[in-house]
Amino acid sequence: MNTLYLYEDEATRKIALMVSRMVGMGACAFYESPPSWQRYGRVVLVMGERGDMLSSLPEWREPLSGKALVLLLTAKTEIREGPAAVEEGLGRSLAASFFVSSENFLEDTMETARRLKALWPAPFADEEAVQAMEDFLAQHNTGVLTTGSNGTLRATPIEYVFVGQKLYFFSEGGEKFIHLYRNPRAAFAVFDAFTDTDHLGGLQIEGSVRLLEPADPAYQAAAAAKGISEKRLAAMAVVLHGIELTPQRMTFVWSGFAKRKQPLRQTRCIL
Repeated sequence: MNTLYLYEDEATRKIALMVSRMVGMGACAFYESPPSWQRYGRVVLVMGERGDMLSSLPEWREPLSGKALVLLLTAKTEIREGPAAVEEGLGRSLAASFFVSSENFLEDTMETARRLKALWPAPFADEEAVQAMEDFLAQHNTGVLTTGSNGTLRATPIEYVFVGQKLYFFSEGGEKFIHLYRNPRAAFAVFDAFTDTDHLGGLQIEGSVRLLEPADPAYQAAAAAKGISEKRLAAMAVVLHGIELTPQRMTFVWSGFAKRKQPLRQTRCIL
């Protein structure tokens, strides 16, 4: 569902843009010239100290009916009066209201984005969507593994094999292992080359990592699934180190969902 952020001036525009970037699937517009309301299921009013948009609220009553509505305040003196004034002007209740202070601007803005994402979580994948994710993984064999620790990141293009709901990688070694010893968590992305919006495919995976030695049964099963024989492994001059990634969160952006009249982005959380 798309979100429209309406702002009043340059200060509120900056906040609207930052929050929209972090939440995703949104657009920002000056309150006096909003775009077509029909394109948005949620509206965030970013109101400054003067509250200029209050005078526009009565004429917005009908177009905003049925839409999720949130107020984001930047003036501390308005933190109590603001929500009441907006609800009175619109003749309806707000889903939530947040405050961004000038003293703690960046952290407050990021916290607002986090709370909005929690308020409007991505749809959770049903069985059909989960199968689409697994099919996508099975149809590909290469992605980007991201590891990090102590403020340093590493993005590694790497082949994988998907076995038993887990992803396995083989590597001669490198900096990613420094990160994984310090931080046994990683992210992985698999995607199609972009052609147009009717052919989108991108899967993001976050999860925990276990490092495997050649004697580990999981290592041997993954090697066999990848077509690496024990004879070939024994003949190699260097060791192939195994990495097992257990997905805990999978986010799939796929045009196939739109064809099924479902949200383009689906999320799967695995406990």
